[in-house]
Amino acid sequence: MPNTKLRDTDFLYMTSMLRAREIKMLSPEKINRMLDTDSYEDAVKLAEECGYRDMSGMNAFEVDSALSEHRTALFRELAAKDYARPVVDLFRMKYDYHNVKVLVKSMGANVDATHILSESGRIDTSKLTEAFISGERDDLPAAVREAIHDGVSVLSRTKDPQLSDISIDQVYFNELSSLSQELGSAFIAGYIRLLTDIANLKTFVRSQRTQRSADFMRASLLPGGNAGVVSILNVPAAGEGLSDVFQAPELGSAVDLAPAALTGGAQTQFERACDNASMLYLIQKRYIAFGPVPVLTYLTKLEWEITTLRMILTGKLAGIAPEIIKERLRDGYV
Repeated sequence: MPNTKLRDTDFLYMTSMLRAREIKMLSPEKINRMLDTDSYEDAVKLAEECGYRDMSGMNAFEVDSALSEHRTALFRELAAKDYARPVVDLFRMKYDYHNVKVLVKSMGANVDATHILSESGRIDTSKLTEAFISGERDDLPAAVREAIHDGVSVLSRTKDPQLSDISIDQVYFNELSSLSQELGSAFIAGYIRLLTDIANLKTFVRSQRTQRSADFMRASLLPGGNAGVVSILNVPAAGEGLSDVFQAPELGSAVDLAPAALTGGAQTQFERACDNASMLYLIQKRYIAFGPVPVLTYLTKLEWEITTLRMILTGKLAGIAPEIIKERLRDGYV
């Protein structure tokens, strides 16, 4: 593998550039202004203040496409710098595996789902689709080839799309962990371990709530987190002792809400607390002057911003009450 160790000094210019851009990004004050507007069109004008294109007159599908295009353009801009590409890839690879899932399941259902492929990944969607259909995949990253093979194999054998997704997620998190180790940043490695914990806590709650078997949960849990897989499997179905297993302080609120979520209550609050945990981790290093960590925090905030704008704008289009939209929003890195 090539040397991808990160040097803080390489990021001097990029960090200052992103700090300047952060000033325009979504803030609690701007969110409240958007929620308080009388119309979707007024909310769109506030999104433009954050650097987004004019989305007036768009429907929900077009809004989603415009927001995705914004993210894709920023990913490509930052990834054009060799020193920053590995950090950007920590975010881009998620969309590669999303696309693999889409292709595998569309094959199983014999439908064309290419319209929901994301361009935000590392691999051009036309190249990925062609390789998937033709079977000529040597030009794809090894991990993506493995994900395709495992996803197709599991779906063919079990006819269960959820199990196929799980097999693909296993490969995704393995690659995520491998890249974080290559980067040589203890902070980024801790961030990936936390993401693994978040995924595993969600898996535990969802599996127990839907009464899936222990074998299903064992196959679904991801190695590499702060919480060990065996320890998670030993937690009783009602969730007693979860706080002894998931000890990352950022997950405290989610762990507290888990018992209620297990019985069908507080699910929205639980999911929100899980998603907020990564932001709580990043706040620890919010004042670092330069280096890869400010790029990581900027990209995380970008993802949060796009998710928040999607919820607000599509909520406005659907006529959802502002207080209901606000309940669903995740905390931001501000």
